[in-house]
Amino acid sequence: MAFILRMPERRGRDARRKALAVRAFDGLVMGLIVLSVGLMLMFFIQYEMKVEPKRPATGSRLVAAKSMARVRWASVKPRLIARLAQPHSLELGRVWARRDGRVCGLVNGWGSFGGLTGMTRFYAQGDEPVFKQDGRPGFEEEWWACKRDRYVVIREGSEETGFCPTELGQERCYDVAYGRPE
Repeated sequence: MAFILRMPERRGRDARRKALAVRAFDGLVMGLIVLSVGLMLMFFIQYEMKVEPKRPATGSRLVAAKSMARVRWASVKPRLIARLAQPHSLELGRVWARRDGRVCGLVNGWGSFGGLTGMTRFYAQGDEPVFKQDGRPGFEEEWWACKRDRYVVIREGSEETGFCPTELGQERCYDVAYGRPE
C-alpha cells in the first residue's frame, strides 16, 4: 500500500492570493468576535450600573430629604386610607421615599371579603397609591426601582410581603429550621 501526497498544481500568485484571502477572512471573523464580546461586556456593565442599589441620604441631605419625604407622605397617606377604606387604622410595613419624591412601601389592607390581605406593596403615582392588584402595566419595574432607591425611610418596618410580617402573623407564624420550630 502506498500513500500519494497530492501536490498543489500551481504555486504562484493565485495560491498566494487565495492564502491571503483566507487569512483576511479569518482575521475579519476574529475581529467580529472580539467586537461582539466587547459590546456584550459594555452592555452588561451599563445594566449593572443601572440596577445597582443607590445610597441613602446622609448628613445635611438627610435633613432636607426627610422634610421632603414627610410632606409627600402627608399627601399620600390620606389617599391610601381612603383607597383602602379600612375600619381600623392602617398597619404599615416599611415606607420610604425615592430621590424623585415617589413614596413606596408596604401596607396590610382589608380585602373585599373583609379579611386582611397581608402586607402588600404599593407606590405613589403623584399622590395616588398604586397596587399590583390594580393591573397597571409596569408595576414590577416601578417597584424594583423603589427597592433600588431607598433614599429616606419614612417609617421602619418589615419589607416582607404576605401574612407573617403583620401583627397577627407575628403571633401565629414561627420560623422553622430542619423541620422543628426555632
